[in-house]
Amino acid sequence: MSQVGTTASPPGGDLPARADVVVVGAGITGASIAHHLARRGVSVVVVEQSPQSAAGATGASGGMVRAYDLDPAIVELALSSLATYRDPGCWASGRAALHAVGAVTVADPAQGGALREAAGQINGALGASAHVVAGREEAAGIRLLGGVALVEPEAGWVAPAEVTADWLTQARADGAVVHHGVRVLEVQARGGRPAVRTDAGVISAGAVVAAVGPWAADPVPGLRPASPVRSRSVQVSIVERRPPAPPHATFIDLRTGLYAKPVGPDRTLIGMPHLVWDSPFDAQPDTAHAEATRSALTAHFPWLTTAAPLSTIRAADAYGSPGGGPASGLLEDTGVPHVWSVRAWNGGGVKTAPEAGRRIADACMADAFSDAV
Repeated sequence: MSQVGTTASPPGGDLPARADVVVVGAGITGASIAHHLARRGVSVVVVEQSPQSAAGATGASGGMVRAYDLDPAIVELALSSLATYRDPGCWASGRAALHAVGAVTVADPAQGGALREAAGQINGALGASAHVVAGREEAAGIRLLGGVALVEPEAGWVAPAEVTADWLTQARADGAVVHHGVRVLEVQARGGRPAVRTDAGVISAGAVVAAVGPWAADPVPGLRPASPVRSRSVQVSIVERRPPAPPHATFIDLRTGLYAKPVGPDRTLIGMPHLVWDSPFDAQPDTAHAEATRSALTAHFPWLTTAAPLSTIRAADAYGSPGGGPASGLLEDTGVPHVWSVRAWNGGGVKTAPEAGRRIADACMADAFSDAV
């Protein structure tokens, strides 16, 4: 199918000289894009600056997956994505990626009508059993503290690094080439099409898509998105959940931004917004924030008072602007013809990745094979 060339690697594992599409970044969104492109017979090269996949915001993500979101554009993507995560046939492992522990979204009681409308939309699209509870002390092991809750029993969480690895496995099986430890230095227009200059060689491409997460805030020449991207700190802690602490669903409180998810049978991840902008990805954990997170979540999970802390992880994610909404559309122009940047997901990348990757792949494929070659 290739018009631009082949992705067959020369002996020694050198970079291919040509590809239909070059995907920059092997996080969860880049892996989804590569999987969907390769499945369509497009020649794909994935380049990742880190020695392994999911080394950035993906690896540090909590991985909570639910259909509901305040942003209708994300809901549209999340509905299809949840169906993919639930389907064993979509995964090289042969197992559904979703850990279906349920999801509880708590909001102010005034939002009850909007949550009931959302539950109807979810159930109509997925044949699910989402429902709203009000006037109850707790739901699915979580104290509601006077809020109304949308409960999605068929939702839960995924392991983002495992999802990324599965998609890259499928992409390789379909002919994609994936290179780690390769840094992109510049993307230029040459003869009407982009050339990706890396520290391991140059790749001529029909189209290029950058899915680089927080690194979009400091892009290399040729990969600057049209809308400014900033990095924002993300910090979570893992605690031990000891008996008699009950099992619980994933949880987010829209009133406060507090969130939590189980991590296996005896551990829980806890977090709350860490509003530090332009944060370096490798910043040291903020111990005061970790303590405040635990204290705030104790009202929802009383057993946290005796839970043993295990680790605190700090990273960063890509945001469109402080306090602002996400960029419209899935791709943004970079100013270089046929070179695109994936939108800043504002923390929603994992739950949208299956469907977003499919749609972005369609757009990249159309662009790579457009007449202007």
